[in-house]
Amino acid sequence: MANFDTPAAVTVVWQRQAAWSRAAGQAKRAITRARLTVAALTVGAAVLGTLASQLGPARPGVGRAFAIVAAAALLLVPLAARWASRDAVHTWTRLRSVSEALKADTYRYLAGVAPFGGTDRDVVLLGRFNALTDDAGDLVGRTLGAVPPARPLPAVSDVATYVTERLQRQVDVYYLPAARRTAKAAQRVRYATTALTVAAALLSATVGVLGDNLGLTAWIGVAAAVTTALVGYGSAQQYEHQQIEYARTADQLTRLRVTREAGRGWIDDDAFVAEAERIISLSNEGWMAKMIEQDGAVQQ
Repeated sequence: MANFDTPAAVTVVWQRQAAWSRAAGQAKRAITRARLTVAALTVGAAVLGTLASQLGPARPGVGRAFAIVAAAALLLVPLAARWASRDAVHTWTRLRSVSEALKADTYRYLAGVAPFGGTDRDVVLLGRFNALTDDAGDLVGRTLGAVPPARPLPAVSDVATYVTERLQRQVDVYYLPAARRTAKAAQRVRYATTALTVAAALLSATVGVLGDNLGLTAWIGVAAAVTTALVGYGSAQQYEHQQIEYARTADQLTRLRVTREAGRGWIDDDAFVAEAERIISLSNEGWMAKMIEQDGAVQQ
């Protein structure tokens, strides 16, 4: 029978998990905004710089204004990029790692499985909580902003409720929607880059046939700059890699559950929950490590 009269230890850990999760979310949004800003500034500088060169002879004032704004945009690119640097991504992944570890411990505690199956489960939980926060002590300050609203503990009291409230919800509410969302984002980037490439080719063909009386040659460079900015943004966001990871993790968790329910394996409760959490942890570590690796490669 469900028993939600849980000790204060797990309640404290669950509320602190919310604070770490919020801090990780804020860090991730800052990185995404910075990447969008870099792409927008790059595109704006290319467009305005081209307009400045083309309008300058006929309208010098407008041309100078566009040139100044284009130069300012280029100067702001390195500043915006700092908010999406390798260090920023590393900080976000550490925040996210602590958040996910605290979440996993909370669910395992509530399910009553190892390492929280004994009478000393509160001591074990708090010991692991202290170890995690000590290892990330330099980031604790990021979690001390506005106190997150109090939230109830997950409705988990055994392995059966763990399956429905943790494993299956991860599949239905997180991994599958995230896989569909990132697949659509990757598709939009592909469509946009294809359209820009076709536009550049058409401009090149037009110039080749009609000459450059209309000043189209400069816009070929703009199309190339916009394409590069878009590809760079999509690469940094790792949409395609994330889509694969989300879909694969959903499939692995589903097969794990079906195998247990069919009586074909994973009958031991401790081993089953440990495997489910291992799959979730590997998924998080995999795509976060990929983002750090990609950012490092871009900046070198």
